[in-house]
Formats: sequence, C-alpha cells, structure tokens
Amino acid sequence: MDRTEQPDELRVDTPYMPITPLAPTVHISGITMDNVNRAQTPSGLVPGAGESGDNTEWDASSLDSAIEWLESHASFLNKQSYTMVEIQDKMGGTAGGMGAVGGGASSPLGGFDRAGDLARKHSSLFTSTQQNVRKLAEDLYKAANALREVKENYETAEKANAMSAAEMERAFSEASTSGSNG
Repeated sequence: MDRTEQPDELRVDTPYMPITPLAPTVHISGITMDNVNRAQTPSGLVPGAGESGDNTEWDASSLDSAIEWLESHASFLNKQSYTMVEIQDKMGGTAGGMGAVGGGASSPLGGFDRAGDLARKHSSLFTSTQQNVRKLAEDLYKAANALREVKENYETAEKANAMSAAEMERAFSEASTSGSNG
C-alpha cells in the first residue's frame, strides 16, 4: 500500500508540562518523531516496461527460456574468454608482461621507464579478467543445470499432482455412483 501522502515527520503538541517539580524550567511541550508508517517504493525496485518484477509464477516454458538464456550467455562468455587471447598476443604473448628490466629489451608498450611496469600490470589484469570471465561462464552453466533440475522436479510434482487430482476425481465419482445406488 502506498502511503507517500503521509508526512515524513509527526508532531504531537502537548500542554506545557514540567518534567519534575525540582526543575520547573525543563518541560515538554510536544513530541516530534519520524513517521515510520510513511511507505515509498524506491524507483530502482519498480519493474520497468516489459519486466516481470515481483511476478513469481513460473511454468515449464518460462523455465525453458531461462535455461536457454543462461546457456547462451555462458557459451558466449566462454568463447570470448578464449578469443580474447588475441589481446594478449598483441601485448607480446604470455611473456609480454615481463617487459624491460634493467635496460633489457623493451616491453610491447615501448622502452620508456614505466613501460615494463605497465605491461606487467596489463598482463596481470588480462589474466585475472580471463579467469573471471571463464568462471562466470562456468557459473552460468551451473545455474542452467540447477534450473534444469528445478524444472524436472516441477514437472514431476505437476505429474504427481495431476495423478492425485485424477485419483480424487475417480474417488468422488465412485462415491457418488455408489451413494446413489444404496
């Protein structure tokens, strides 16, 4: 329920009341407090156009499309993690991060003083990014497999419920026919 029309703060005026008889100058003339009943949904939590938002109803076909989405993104990221080696090749390959130390050969970024440091940082960043992209792809595959298992459990439960409903219908049908015969 949206209560945004309520004020942020509540004030209750009271008559002049001394706190104690010993300190007549200390008194209460009102109470002010935050209105905890004022509710507002942050705009970032409101679903956009075409989004399902807080819809928690699922069926097998929506689970299939979620599995497909997870697997296609996992596949894309996995391929990217291997094709991004081209970046490393342009930086001098796996040894490209070694750079010039003590006046040796220059790094792929040049021969200036900090080129070797920069090449090493780039190599380290490349390696961690590649590993993280592969890990993300692996996690997406795991999520798809877990969702596939949820879907199978859902379908198994649906079949069990359908069988139970059919059995219940048969029982009611049998009870009604035997009751009318007796």
